[in-house]
Amino acid sequence: MIDPKHPVIVGAHELAVRSADAEPIAMMAAAARGALAETDDRLVSEISSVRVVKGIWPYQNPGRLVAEELGLGTVETALTQIGGNATYDLVNETAAAIAAGELSAAIVCGAESMRTRRKDKSEGRRSTYRDETEGATPDLIVGLDHDLVDDGDIAAGVFQPVNFYAMAETAIRHERGESPQDHLDRISALWAAGSNVAAQNPHAWIPTAHSASAIATPSSGNRMVAAPYTKLLTSNINVDQGAALVLCSLEVAERHGISEDQMVFLVSGGGAYDPLTIRSRPHLHRSHAFDVAAKDTLDRSGHSIENIEHLDLYSCFPASVQLAQTSLGVPEERPFTLTGGLTFAGGPFNGYCTQALAHVVAALRGTTERAFLYGNGGYFSKHSLLVVSGGAPPKPFTYLRSQDAVDDQATRTLTEAPNRGTLEAYTVTYDRAGHPDRAICSVLDDGNARHWAISTDPTMLTTLLLEDCVGFSAELVAGAGQDAHGRAEPPRAHLT
Repeated sequence: MIDPKHPVIVGAHELAVRSADAEPIAMMAAAARGALAETDDRLVSEISSVRVVKGIWPYQNPGRLVAEELGLGTVETALTQIGGNATYDLVNETAAAIAAGELSAAIVCGAESMRTRRKDKSEGRRSTYRDETEGATPDLIVGLDHDLVDDGDIAAGVFQPVNFYAMAETAIRHERGESPQDHLDRISALWAAGSNVAAQNPHAWIPTAHSASAIATPSSGNRMVAAPYTKLLTSNINVDQGAALVLCSLEVAERHGISEDQMVFLVSGGGAYDPLTIRSRPHLHRSHAFDVAAKDTLDRSGHSIENIEHLDLYSCFPASVQLAQTSLGVPEERPFTLTGGLTFAGGPFNGYCTQALAHVVAALRGTTERAFLYGNGGYFSKHSLLVVSGGAPPKPFTYLRSQDAVDDQATRTLTEAPNRGTLEAYTVTYDRAGHPDRAICSVLDDGNARHWAISTDPTMLTTLLLEDCVGFSAELVAGAGQDAHGRAEPPRAHLT
């Protein structure tokens, strides 16, 4: 018999505001109202916590403002740290609190308004936000607060996510033995499949199917960003989107007359962090933390990935999807998303997974099917996993983090840059006019320490774009000085 305290999702609502006058608190409140309306507002009196996925807005305790907007009175509030993993971490923490009898019902929500912010900036005005009491503080902070980059990462340009993931992409390409063109064709086909899913998603920001050729080919609306990525191979942050979920115990849901067909059951959750200093990691394109946490989460669910019907793998860039597919043993032809992914469904910074889970809830209701969801934060830094089911699971919900099993992995020692080394990975970035402007390289020295290096030499940029240069030897010449912020310029790389 299933435990009466088993956590379930009984309300889910996602929204996209296309009028370019969105405000995050209003969006979160609207999404929460939509999620509560799915219970005919019967759970309003049970809500004891409003939990928010942190965004790039200025609010310090947005849960309090959302609670006031909803007329919930004095309830607990929670806020996550930054990261695409934050939603599933927050849902897992909330579900664990419900299973332990510490919460009866809670709202989890998030929203971003980057499209409105950009419009406001282009028209010379500041975006408007709600007033908030000075010194406002949430009751609970969820997640790890840690710098994910240092001065060396910033000076080299690795701190920009598109550059990091494009570098990881070349390592994936080399490992698969693909030419640059064959690799681009394959990942563009992967993304085209995502766009086909988005075309059937009424909440998608770009609900239009794109061909692999259109995704791969640079154009006025699809400029090159960092090889091999065109704009349509990157997360779409220029959106105003939000979502909310209502979680409660099975006993609360049944007491308020919620039918089992409306419930989605939390089955298992997990997560772990990789070494947060990027240069110290064993690999740029793999994740020991994901490997361990995903296996652990699946093992506790009682299901293999083959008999879980649905996937939504974090899709900020194709490298993220490929990392998960490789680790899980998932064939590339299997659909990797129910929404269309962060390019086409929309990628509102840390909030995408809130939308994804809301979408999955709608897909699973009234079925006995299951879904595996993955959230990725930072630079393959933070990983969160979740298994949910439309039918009651035979096991209690469990949420366990696998950090102890991850922390024993070997890491690379940080050393001074050598005179020469071997290319491990790289990308070539482009200016706004579509011209190659700089190479960012990961170079391994004889002791296997990793170093960043750059180049602006046109001949080298052309070679990197046309050939698979992973494994090539490179000479490193010390940087000439410091940038305006006092950061040392990275070494210059020259192929030898």
